[in-house]
Amino acid sequence: MQYQIYWQPQTQLLALQGATVDFRALNEVFYEHYFLPSGHIIARWQSQRHDLNDKPIADLPRLQQGKTYEVIRHIDMSERMFAYLSITFFDEQFQVIKTFSKNAEQLTIEVPDQYHFYTVDLVSAGTGNFVFHDFLLREKMTGILSENDQEIAPGVYTNLQKPAKIVSKTLRVIFSEPEAAVTDYMTDKIKVTQQGVLFVTSDHLQAGFYRQESLLTAFKNARRDVHARNIEFVGYGPISSYAALYYQQMIKGSTAIITDDVQLDPGISDWAITRTIDGVRSLGNPIAPNYIARLVVNRPKYERLEMLPYETLTDEELAREAEIAARQPKVNKLAQWFTK
Repeated sequence: MQYQIYWQPQTQLLALQGATVDFRALNEVFYEHYFLPSGHIIARWQSQRHDLNDKPIADLPRLQQGKTYEVIRHIDMSERMFAYLSITFFDEQFQVIKTFSKNAEQLTIEVPDQYHFYTVDLVSAGTGNFVFHDFLLREKMTGILSENDQEIAPGVYTNLQKPAKIVSKTLRVIFSEPEAAVTDYMTDKIKVTQQGVLFVTSDHLQAGFYRQESLLTAFKNARRDVHARNIEFVGYGPISSYAALYYQQMIKGSTAIITDDVQLDPGISDWAITRTIDGVRSLGNPIAPNYIARLVVNRPKYERLEMLPYETLTDEELAREAEIAARQPKVNKLAQWFTK
């Protein structure tokens, strides 16, 4: 799992006087200051603080004690000014336990035991301007978001689930419905069966609607790796369903499972698609439509994946079948011959 942290209007701003701050987009904030001393804190994010009504809020996720994390910044620096991140952990008495600080694109931190909260400071160096996009927080591991995944393009990740025994000749591709602050695979929502499954996710805003040329190559390589003939694309929300439908139309003979709230027009020139009928099924119960007004939706509807059909059995189902078969009385072949 990966967290994307943005600089938003509600983020604590500590260097406003004499500055120009322009919130151009969620992932694009222009900051300019020609009189700010180096080492001054510009903005601060906290894992624990209170709003004006004294209600507890958090800008940062809770990190697991004793774990190692990576912090990756995305900032466009100017010639005269740059900014770096400083991470500080505190105890219950608000005393500093440990601080990590380095002017680098990537910083590795070790979360101390028994910490109470932590802060991330955006610190100035030089004068001028820069553009802040975001910074990422993720646990350090062999892969990127999971142990065996890979980044096939900047900000686009795939994870191939390849069981020891594969029976199905169809590769299933699951697109994650994008969230603004979290990037993850839907592995916890999908049963492990005798079928190869490729999970796809992206930390781009709206996942860039998964319009990445490198994904076509990834799908074909995964299909070969699991010895499949066909590909089934699955979406469970507006953007993931768009991606499923788009690639179903791109790859001959493939199928798609999508939801009724599929967003067919991203609002980008030449990106609009039409909903086809052949090879496309709906995810969900037709009696209870899965379309929900967008003003009501505040998170991807993961539960829709519970209605996904499966071609093959899980390991638990196979073991149960074998157990039932073993309990059946054995037929005496000689007696069976005499009864014919």
